[in-house]
Amino acid sequence: MGKHRASVSEQVFDANRRVDSRAVVDAAAEPGRAAAPRSGASTSGALAAFRSREFSVFFTAGFLSNTGTWMQTVTVPFVIDQLTHSTALVGLSAFATFFPATVIGPLAGSLSDRHDRRNVLIWAQVVMMVMAGALWVTWATGTATTAIIFVCVIISGLGAGVTTAAWQSFVPQLVPRSDLLSAVRINSMQFTAARAFGPALAGLVLASLGPSWAFGANAISFLCVIGALLFIAPKPPINPGGRGHVLAHFREGVRYVRRRAVLAIAVLMVILVALFGVAIVQIVEPIARHVFHVGAGKYGLMTGAYGLGAVIGGVFTVAFGDTFRKSRVALTGLLMMAAGVVLLGVAPVYGLALVALLAMGLAQVLCMVSCNTAIQLNVDEAYRGRASSMFTMSFFAAGPIGALVAGVVGDLVNLRATVVASGLVLAACVALAAVRFQGLRPLDQVPPVLDETVAAARELPPPTDLDSSAHLVVESVE
Repeated sequence: MGKHRASVSEQVFDANRRVDSRAVVDAAAEPGRAAAPRSGASTSGALAAFRSREFSVFFTAGFLSNTGTWMQTVTVPFVIDQLTHSTALVGLSAFATFFPATVIGPLAGSLSDRHDRRNVLIWAQVVMMVMAGALWVTWATGTATTAIIFVCVIISGLGAGVTTAAWQSFVPQLVPRSDLLSAVRINSMQFTAARAFGPALAGLVLASLGPSWAFGANAISFLCVIGALLFIAPKPPINPGGRGHVLAHFREGVRYVRRRAVLAIAVLMVILVALFGVAIVQIVEPIARHVFHVGAGKYGLMTGAYGLGAVIGGVFTVAFGDTFRKSRVALTGLLMMAAGVVLLGVAPVYGLALVALLAMGLAQVLCMVSCNTAIQLNVDEAYRGRASSMFTMSFFAAGPIGALVAGVVGDLVNLRATVVASGLVLAACVALAAVRFQGLRPLDQVPPVLDETVAAARELPPPTDLDSSAHLVVESVE
């Protein structure tokens, strides 16, 4: 009976499991020391990723397009409130904006690992552009209804789910391995900068030109990313085809993440910060209107303050990300988010609410960039799309669920009480997580990701089958 030959992926998985085990043993033996950075993962400058022309083009296009996306994200609750005057429906609009990304998450992760991520991004961007165009036309012509807006938002959310998973896993393909850490942090900063500029610009546009201009700007902005992607050379997938159907392929990725503490904890922390922190930002419009009694302009300033805090956090992580442990930065961000949410709930004046939102924006970036960096540095390339998809699904599920619950409870009880309760629950959950996971210190582990092993395994000859005559061949010795 012939010996079954192990596949390359099985060989790599076994090797990776052995290395992960050694990393865990080392971390347990010396709990006060983070695992040493892997070879090729160290930064060669905070802005080293910009040495890649493809990354630079993609970064610029991404900032412009994501700015437009955030303009639409802020405009949707504004128009829903104008049409319905319901806090619950405003919360539902946030749910419809983000939750579809969770539904499509398994497909998004599988697509990103099986196919050229560049092509996946192009098609997803086209879908989102069409939906933004539909919002633009219907609102400009006065034919927009709550149902039409929700349909466009849901379809756009599905496109966003595919985009985010493919985007996060596509960026590492644009730079050399030595610049990966720089690329991950700068890409996160790009998102946070758009998160700041988009809502602030939306506030100005809403106050002066109206919602149709915000929707139109977003529709046009997608052309930037599509053009940049056409400029970038195709990036063949590491594992084309994969194994099994989509759900089986994704479940394989889930098992991969669950077996690695650093990945699982990063996903859990994102769930907490989204469920009890980011969710509150989604109901800022009714908070502005009912609690502080301000209009569109000052509502835009509130979302802009949150975005400004995110930019400050992004600059900090790019400039000083290597100075502090990821566990400490993430824990600080989580506690700051809890404090900011409570402050927003008890703020007696509008100005203090701006301070609270700025702190919340800073906190979100500190937590999410630390967690995303931990994931991207610790995941094998063949699983990057699915791991990124799980990160995306966690954020896009927890945030909308929290916003929906907060909107309903705020309608039934009291907005201020709802916000304060959310902050206190977040603080309690963070305290429990800090105790359970030793201050989130697994986030500091950076074991080698054996992409080199993948290459080496592909170069190795297959195992010799002792039932054949291959083992009888005598090679000449020079």
